[in-house]
Amino acid sequence: MGQEPATQLFISHHSSKLPIALELEKSLAKYGVTCWLAPRDVEPSEAFDMAIKRAIDESCATLLLFCSKSDKSPHVKRELILADSSRKAIIPMRLEELAPDELAYHLASSQWIDWLEQRESTIERVAAKAHQLAGTVQKTMTVDDLIEHSGNGATNAAPVPPVPEPADRPEASEPEPEIESEEALEEYDDWEPEKAAPNWALIVGLAALFVAAVAGFLIWSTMGKNEPEPPIDLTEIPTQPTDESETIEPETEPKTVAKPIVPKPLPPEGPSFDCTKASQRVEFLICNTPELAKLDRTLSAVYKSAMKAAGPNAPRLQRQQRAWRTEVRDICPGTACVATAVRERLALLRAIAAGNLDVPREPPREDFRSTFSNAINESQNPVADENMAEQDRQNPN
Repeated sequence: MGQEPATQLFISHHSSKLPIALELEKSLAKYGVTCWLAPRDVEPSEAFDMAIKRAIDESCATLLLFCSKSDKSPHVKRELILADSSRKAIIPMRLEELAPDELAYHLASSQWIDWLEQRESTIERVAAKAHQLAGTVQKTMTVDDLIEHSGNGATNAAPVPPVPEPADRPEASEPEPEIESEEALEEYDDWEPEKAAPNWALIVGLAALFVAAVAGFLIWSTMGKNEPEPPIDLTEIPTQPTDESETIEPETEPKTVAKPIVPKPLPPEGPSFDCTKASQRVEFLICNTPELAKLDRTLSAVYKSAMKAAGPNAPRLQRQQRAWRTEVRDICPGTACVATAVRERLALLRAIAAGNLDVPREPPREDFRSTFSNAINESQNPVADENMAEQDRQNPN
């Protein structure tokens, strides 16, 4: 890429904010400030982490494009750590009205610049600060001076004075953090703490202690039961004559008549069943969703009308309703599925209640067909064959 100019900014950004970074680069170029962007400016075959570190060291400051995604990005956080280690200033530019969370430690003492409004003045402030940090201009220069200094002004502008070499900065006492490769950074986001291995020695010890306690209790409870009891002398038991006329009848207590339990009326806004007795997951979902509760009340009323209209086919409709509830409604994962299943069932029951549709016939069950087939195939029983032959002789037709 050649030798980098002295006034260079390292732009730390989330990949979703690349269009804003390119717009900033184009605007800052008018003031003689260039920008370094990753991964665009990484040299071919150059290690990604070393390219980031080199670009931060060669830049006069780090321009952070702050948003909700960059606040949670581990790549942006590592870039700010490198900037702090290299004693580079951090210029935070706020793209969203949001307080920092993950990056609050690195931005606690930095002055914010807003990109939300007055963008031209924001670019001028960033360019002036970059030239000041790079040592290429004085702090008192105006915006026109910056444009003239960058060579984008009049054609007869004075040449840009040579850029003094930046003074050597003292190395930080703390070691610089080691930057990992791009693949390692991506794996960093999926990292989870390892679960502690179970202490098998402690588990086995507790189990042995429990077994010993149970065995001791059983031994203690059976200690006095092994001694033989003394024999009973039947001659010592007094005998009393029994008089059949003096039979003692057991006292009978007066029977109390139980009061009938009157069921409490269901609330008008609830389902057709008592929510206090709900036991299934879908039943709890219906009790807690007003729309599903209303559909359930409507389904109960239409089902009663359909049972009356079904006539002799009412038992078949009852079996089909029970099968629909367990095999269709109760396996729904959420509210939308339950609502769709109930509406489809309502359409069928309304057609039966109006007399426009008969109760559908049930398909033959698999277990019945298999049992019937086995009964037919059991022709190896000689007794059954003899009985059938005798019937054929008696009834030749």
